[in-house]
Amino acid sequence: MTTLTVPTPEAGSKPAQILEAAGKLFLENGYGAVSMDAVAKTANVSKATLYAHFGSKEELFRTMVACECHSYAQATIWEEARRMEVAEGLRLLGRRFAALLMSPKALAGYRMVVGEAHRFPELARAFYEAGPARSLAQMTDFMADADRRGQLSIPSPRLAAEQFMGMIKSHLHMRLLFGLDQSPEAEHVAYIVDNAVALIVKGYAKG
Repeated sequence: MTTLTVPTPEAGSKPAQILEAAGKLFLENGYGAVSMDAVAKTANVSKATLYAHFGSKEELFRTMVACECHSYAQATIWEEARRMEVAEGLRLLGRRFAALLMSPKALAGYRMVVGEAHRFPELARAFYEAGPARSLAQMTDFMADADRRGQLSIPSPRLAAEQFMGMIKSHLHMRLLFGLDQSPEAEHVAYIVDNAVALIVKGYAKG
């Protein structure tokens, strides 16, 4: 996996303008239909300025996804979760993950990537590496840390991370993608997360 470090662009800066314009165009028109010329025009910047910050459309898309995931990936969130009792830490991370995964913008981006992945495999790769793969790696680290601290007994931290995130995703994510459900009730999402936490804590309890 390619490691991508993406600082959050300062509000009002050229990179922020470009990313906002690109996100709007990608979600409205699809990845394949958007040109770098269109991004520059919508962002009201020159092509030289655009390429000075983003060398290609793939890099621009990858950075856009990474920035969307930045709040979930912030080290402070994971540090805060590690200071908590393990169930509370999992609950914090689970609710943050659910909020990111089921937001209207994330759902629109997911639909776009799935619809165009067969024509633009680099799009799918960029999306996966900048978003899902980073989240999974961080959750795996959290599970491994819980095992090292003796809070849980987890032979395979990656599998435990996949199980936890998969339970939170649940069937609801598919229904939201298909437009069969609208924005889920906060109480229902909390119910899903709480039950996922309970299953992980019980299933990987020491002894």
